[in-house]
Amino acid sequence: MFTTSYRLGFTRNPLTNQGLSCLCLFGHEHLITLYWTLRHTLRTVCRMMKSIALLFAVFLSQLAHAGQASAVSADDAHSAIAQGAFVVDVRGARAFAVGHLPQAAALPTDAAVMPLQNLAALLSQAGVDSSRTVLVVGDAGDANAQALWQRLTKVTSGRVLWLVGGVQEWQMRGFALTTALNTRAPVPQFLTSFEAPASANRMAGSRVRTSALLEQNLGFKVALN
Repeated sequence: MFTTSYRLGFTRNPLTNQGLSCLCLFGHEHLITLYWTLRHTLRTVCRMMKSIALLFAVFLSQLAHAGQASAVSADDAHSAIAQGAFVVDVRGARAFAVGHLPQAAALPTDAAVMPLQNLAALLSQAGVDSSRTVLVVGDAGDANAQALWQRLTKVTSGRVLWLVGGVQEWQMRGFALTTALNTRAPVPQFLTSFEAPASANRMAGSRVRTSALLEQNLGFKVALN
């Protein structure tokens, strides 16, 4: 029976030094190796758990986003307005003056393609809170309304609806138009684009951002198929 003495450089952590001192007293080299192996393993597990939590958060975000954009009927639009939805109309000033949905705010026909800062300013002036439900209205099958609906789903956190049948369906269902002007007070808006690069769809952009974070946490490259 003999013991072997070890000369080790201790850290400034008293708990760590105490643990190493006990191991040295036993004089078993394999215990010291086991200590450092377990310590490294625990750190690795912590990083992996953090990455798993990140993936789960991204999954929930994508799941929530999938249900926030809907093309709706006039009946659904009427119910949404009754529940406090904000209405934006992109038919143009002349058509808007003739008659529009209650509490609707008039936006330019090209609102979908204008700079994000200008769009945010228009929504703010119209008193539209983009963090809540927004209903986009145009004529039946209006391409401008559809484009704005698609744009808002990428830059707002609220639910975005599109009345596909437009003002025509609204009237056919027996709902009245109004000429009263929107009386909502301005609401400051800060829109942020989460859109992926033009060469990739939104999910691919999300995968790229997720992969970068995983590589940072795990310390190795994540391959994208």
